[in-house]
Amino acid sequence: MVPDYERIGRFIYSFHRICGSVETLTETALAESAPRELKVRAASLAQNFNHILENAASTVDSEFSATLKEASEIQMEIEKWRSV
Repeated sequence: MVPDYERIGRFIYSFHRICGSVETLTETALAESAPRELKVRAASLAQNFNHILENAASTVDSEFSATLKEASEIQMEIEKWRSV
C-alpha cells in the first residue's frame, strides 16, 4: 500500500496549526502546576499523534478527524489553564 502523502501532510499541518509541536504538549504535560487531567490528555494526544504517523497508511480519515478535534479541545484547555 502506497501512503497518501497529501492526506498525511494535511493532517500534520493541521495538527501543528492547532497546538504546535508534540514537544509542546509533552512540556505542558510535565508542568507541575497543570491539572492532572490536562497532563494526561496532552500526553495521550502526543502519543496518539506519534502512533498515527507510524501507521499513517492504515489510518482512516475518522481517526485523523477525531485526533484533530481532541487537539483543538486540549489546546483550548491549555490556553484556559495558562490564563488563570
